[in-house]
Amino acid sequence: MDEQAQSGLAVVERLDAPAVAGAPVPRANFATVLGHSNFRNLWLGQVVSQIGDYFAFLALMVVVSGFESEVAATTQAVSGLMIALTLPRLLFGVLAGVFVDRWDRRRTMIVSDVVRAVLSLGLIPAFLSHQLPVLYALAFALSSVGTLFNPAKGALIPRLVPAEQLTAANALSQTSQMLAQFIGPALAGATFAAAGSGNQWVAFAINALSFLISAVAILLIRVPRVAEAAPPAGGSTDGSALRQVGQDLLVGLKALVLNRTIVILAVVFAVLNLGIGAINVLWIVFLRTQFGFTAADLAWRISVVDIAFAGGMVLASVLVGNFAAHVAPKWLIAWGLLVAGAITTVMGALPNYWLVVAAMGLVGFWVGPINAGTTTLMQIVVPNRQLGRVGGGLGTVMDTALLLSMGLSGVAATFLGIPVVFLLAGIFCAGSGALGWALLPALTLRDKVPDDGPETEPPADVLTASGPPAAA
Repeated sequence: MDEQAQSGLAVVERLDAPAVAGAPVPRANFATVLGHSNFRNLWLGQVVSQIGDYFAFLALMVVVSGFESEVAATTQAVSGLMIALTLPRLLFGVLAGVFVDRWDRRRTMIVSDVVRAVLSLGLIPAFLSHQLPVLYALAFALSSVGTLFNPAKGALIPRLVPAEQLTAANALSQTSQMLAQFIGPALAGATFAAAGSGNQWVAFAINALSFLISAVAILLIRVPRVAEAAPPAGGSTDGSALRQVGQDLLVGLKALVLNRTIVILAVVFAVLNLGIGAINVLWIVFLRTQFGFTAADLAWRISVVDIAFAGGMVLASVLVGNFAAHVAPKWLIAWGLLVAGAITTVMGALPNYWLVVAAMGLVGFWVGPINAGTTTLMQIVVPNRQLGRVGGGLGTVMDTALLLSMGLSGVAATFLGIPVVFLLAGIFCAGSGALGWALLPALTLRDKVPDDGPETEPPADVLTASGPPAAA
């Protein structure tokens, strides 16, 4: 989710060129990547934008959960919102990746921000009139536009920092979201308290403003001309635009199914999301039923949990980005999933709210390395020109499992009970970590594939022996 490059002097320098074989990879840290002004602009813009996102998401969750009084009806209402936010990634993820790889990524992100600012303002009248279907539709539209923004941001980072700094850059990039969840709850709680009950629409106005700030920050980014490669020439020159899009899509799908590392990642995170999706839906219901919190308490109670989770992720991201950027991404992913899963198995049975808060802080600490490791591993094995399509395809697989899990959450909670659902989610999470440990290759930034080669071929999968962490 970031980049480097000041136009002028470094236009002929390949920032994503692989390191010389056998040469030691220089240690990178947050100070190193923040030294790149364009990456810094993107990161700062995203901190502001994602704080606004948190405001809007928290307001939507509280509002939708308050539309119904019965537990089952509340679960269905929240589930509908989560599905509306997730379904676009399933429907449009791969296709969006095709256009991200063909279009100017910086311009795509700016337009996406402006459109989402308008949609966020549209949430205000929908909220004031208590139109749940309209809220669902606007949430669906916001997420749909986001399917263009997020892959573009992920594919831009390797263009803004050198290859040996990717892990540090990805770790710092993810802190923008974590800082939003860390700062956002405090600001959201204070804002909602000052605005008073029924005035949660303020969050949607703040979200719209944050999108515009992000658009301005991205506008200030200058990507070297050499980094803005021509759109992929997947089809014949005399083919129709639709045919060329179809051929580009086919290249991305081939990459998704023929690149061994990406296939393993897809399986690992499909297993993970089969368990985690149910928790996403049941979380607010869990707090209401397990501890008897009222609607008035839920906003700040959820905020405290999110602060703990985000705090753990920020701490982990700082450690990974500054001290473990040289570690093979495989070990960040596998260890993170194993430990986070073990903690999740007992979370639903914890008798005290503050124990839940502490547990979520620990889970956040281990989720941080997972996110940084996954992004970096993709950037290692996939050429930059195909990152949009491969990322979109991987997201589609993950979101299919997520939607399936969310759709079954109500039934699972009714027949098994929420604590058992947490137990199963933890088992799925730890199981996905075991799969990653056994199957993922222990690649490092020195193994990064080059960006040249025929576009019609899937990205090469550079495989190395999978040794213990000490050998990474």
